[in-house]
Amino acid sequence: MFLTYLKYFVFYILSSKNRQRLLILAVIGLFLSSFALIVLQSTMGGLQHNLMERSKNIVGRATIYFKAGENDERLISIQKVLEKNQIKYSLEYEIELLLRYQTYITPVIVHGIDFDHFVPSFLKIDKNTDGIMPTELAYKVGVAPPEDLQIISPSHVDSFLGDIPRSQTIKVERTFSSDVPEIDTSHLWVRLPLIQNLIQAKYVNRIRIYSLTNFKELAFALPEWVILKTWEDENRTLVWALNLESSVMVFLFAAMSLLVSLCISSGLLIFFNKIKTDLASFWILGASFYQINRSTKWFLHLMSFASIISGIIFGLLFLYLFDHYAPEIMPDVFVDRKIPILITTKGLFVSFIVPYCISSLFIFFAIVQFEKEHNPLEHVRTVS
Repeated sequence: MFLTYLKYFVFYILSSKNRQRLLILAVIGLFLSSFALIVLQSTMGGLQHNLMERSKNIVGRATIYFKAGENDERLISIQKVLEKNQIKYSLEYEIELLLRYQTYITPVIVHGIDFDHFVPSFLKIDKNTDGIMPTELAYKVGVAPPEDLQIISPSHVDSFLGDIPRSQTIKVERTFSSDVPEIDTSHLWVRLPLIQNLIQAKYVNRIRIYSLTNFKELAFALPEWVILKTWEDENRTLVWALNLESSVMVFLFAAMSLLVSLCISSGLLIFFNKIKTDLASFWILGASFYQINRSTKWFLHLMSFASIISGIIFGLLFLYLFDHYAPEIMPDVFVDRKIPILITTKGLFVSFIVPYCISSLFIFFAIVQFEKEHNPLEHVRTVS
């Protein structure tokens, strides 16, 4: 029974002399809505993901804050927990200092890294090297490595001949670029003994975690006197801005789907008005009101489902071709010269559920209006 209705509706919409062009345009609109949603979510998600990953590769996915000596039992207890969970971590002492080169002085955040433990990939240098600095900071200071620089700590002073801030000379062997502006302009990495010599204490105050793990479970396993903050916790404003960007994009395309669904509702009301005689004929031939209404609903939902799924499939095909064959279209000032693609389950779900729910709502409205205004028995009497 349903197949008979399905063939009738399809042939009427596509091949009838008075076929509903408005309804066809609405179906195409649903196709474009789902297509655009999956394409934009995947491209924007790729850009956002790369931005966060670049930052996490430098500062870690999470940071444990504390203060303990190198051989302190408290530090050893933290390391046991991390090693038990097979987590890659680095030990460091972070401090804000002044960087001096000739007559130029600028504030910097200095990371004293313990090279005897795990070292991030961007710091793979010889243990005898004093340190490295971002290219942007080197350009700002006017340094061309290898060069000798001086780091000064105003908070640590020597009482000899008055309170003189302590300083330490370091040799910067090379530079690198993290492609994260806030890091490239104000951060410096040196060997941990240099910082400990400057502060005259064998302390570490940071453990940076570079492995993917369940940080909620890790927080319960760690001692109470330490503070664990994930990258998202320390960059709440940026994460909020990125989420807002994604939400606004989904809202705009939901509004587009809403306009398309208005066309669906209008097209369906016109469509039902033209086929009411045929539906009455089905009733005369023995179909019940329930069968007619159910078959109509199933066909309309199937039409929306097919158009949205087709849009998603063509969107995925477009993303595949774009990812493999698209040229570098971004200007030189951008880190990602080629737009990255990130397809997620959430993106696929949103691309389907937003247009489908909106179209289903207007389909329901059109069917309710038609059932109120149309009665096959009354229509047959009127025609008679």
